[in-house]
Amino acid sequence: MKTRFTLTSLALASLMMMGNSAMAAVVSSGTEQYFNVKIKIAGSCEVFTTTSGMPSGPITSESDPTSGTDIDFGEQKAETSSPALERMNKGNAAQGIVVNCSKNTAFKVAMDPESSHSQEGSGEMTGLSSQEKIAYQLYKPTVTGSGLSAQLGTETASTNKWGKDNNALSLTGKGLGTAINIPVFAKIEQGVLADKTPDTYQDRVKVTLTY
Repeated sequence: MKTRFTLTSLALASLMMMGNSAMAAVVSSGTEQYFNVKIKIAGSCEVFTTTSGMPSGPITSESDPTSGTDIDFGEQKAETSSPALERMNKGNAAQGIVVNCSKNTAFKVAMDPESSHSQEGSGEMTGLSSQEKIAYQLYKPTVTGSGLSAQLGTETASTNKWGKDNNALSLTGKGLGTAINIPVFAKIEQGVLADKTPDTYQDRVKVTLTY
């Protein structure tokens, strides 16, 4: 029993000496350690506007005004050889669709004609009295460059149909203080107006921003 006690005491003493040795270690002056600081930034858009002569509802009479983002083909004749008609939104690019998104934030603008909900942005204007239809197609503006350097054409349409999903317009934000003014174009094909009943025709288009 005495021998066992002596061995146990020696073992405890050895452990205590090792602990005291570890506690006594000195950290040198100037020793460096590190930790991290982290934040994740999500893009945002703070401005998204369209303007219309009838902002609260569809056109319901011949005298209802059009302005801003509205597209107005004016008064045309119902003739057999009616020409193709292409129009830009009435307020030009400055009063088209206005978007302010944070720098390098990718966003999409989708078009959805209420008459058809077409993926490609094709719609039909309906006569207020006759209920006849006149087909039209929405088109994107021309876009040169990409990302922050992208420039939008403000005078002529591209040949790219403007609808929703894969047919939405894709752009990149240039900063919350920098507005991107987007014009809208529409076209009526040649001969579509042939023998149409004299009337005022209209459709309404939903515009959706995603980012």
